[in-house]
Amino acid sequence: MKKYILYLILMCLSYISFAQNLTPPQVEGYLSASTIKVNFPFNVKGIPFTQISKSVWYPTSVIIADLQMNYYMEGSNSKQINTIRKHVVPDSKTGAWEITGLSIEPSPNSIPNTSVDHNRTTYMLSIYQIHTGQKSAMWYANIQPNYVQVHKIPDQKLGPKVVPIKDKVILNPQPIPPKEIKRKLKSNL
Repeated sequence: MKKYILYLILMCLSYISFAQNLTPPQVEGYLSASTIKVNFPFNVKGIPFTQISKSVWYPTSVIIADLQMNYYMEGSNSKQINTIRKHVVPDSKTGAWEITGLSIEPSPNSIPNTSVDHNRTTYMLSIYQIHTGQKSAMWYANIQPNYVQVHKIPDQKLGPKVVPIKDKVILNPQPIPPKEIKRKLKSNL
């Protein structure tokens, strides 16, 4: 009986305190806390869990990506936040995963007839693994979108405006004699 009770106590302790934590997902080509320059929408491909040494993951776990946008509208000092969440189940054999079509825009209830102040806008991507309510540590990155800058009016060098000769005002104009019609000259001969 004592062995059975000791066995139950050890089982509870191993489940509660000695259980391994889930491995945080890793993204191919980027370290956590890095800055990524992308065009919206963009894709994120993860390193398969089988290629990460001592990784803990389950075939039924879920990889969740949160893309958050913190922004201000032009002429406003109130900070607004918009978040989207996408999730994917990793491959049951290799643990490979990929999240596609990540894109975010300001929420539709923003101030009408104004645009986003891009100088004060920040984007952050957080990715984590969840299984039966247990979360892994987060992999995150700051996102820098590549904005295409289009000038409404091309940059011009301003200089003195040259007025064409035809448009110059003639001061003290002299009267111009009337022109004679050539037919009358022929008939007078």
